[in-house]
Amino acid sequence: MKDSSNRLSYGSNGVKKMFSFTYFERLHIQKDFNKVFKSGLRLENKNIRVLAYKRNDGRIVRRLGLATPKKVGTAVVRNRTKRRLREIFRTSKHLMEPGLDLIFVSRRETASLDYNSLKTIVLGLLKSAKLYAGLE
Repeated sequence: MKDSSNRLSYGSNGVKKMFSFTYFERLHIQKDFNKVFKSGLRLENKNIRVLAYKRNDGRIVRRLGLATPKKVGTAVVRNRTKRRLREIFRTSKHLMEPGLDLIFVSRRETASLDYNSLKTIVLGLLKSAKLYAGLE
């Protein structure tokens, strides 16, 4: 059964799915992307750029958008990079600031990183801006 409040969804066994990645946790509308690109906080590393925008709409859902240009590599490489970034968001979102819109902009170097290195870099950037409260 799905929770229509966009906070937590429940699996078929009634257990909360804290680590799901629902439709409501993705940035879809170009207007939302533009707002993050225009007004968002830029966190940069030689491997990746993270744009973060704190919404003031009262909703606690955190949303993710991905920008992976063709410079990153072939479709296989770009898709692997996006899967890794989505997984980092999915497993760490509950420790991020509520009401946060994030866009991960991949660079050529992003594709050469393994999952753990990429996770360390992304979460380190978010911690430096006090947007992540994790222990890692």
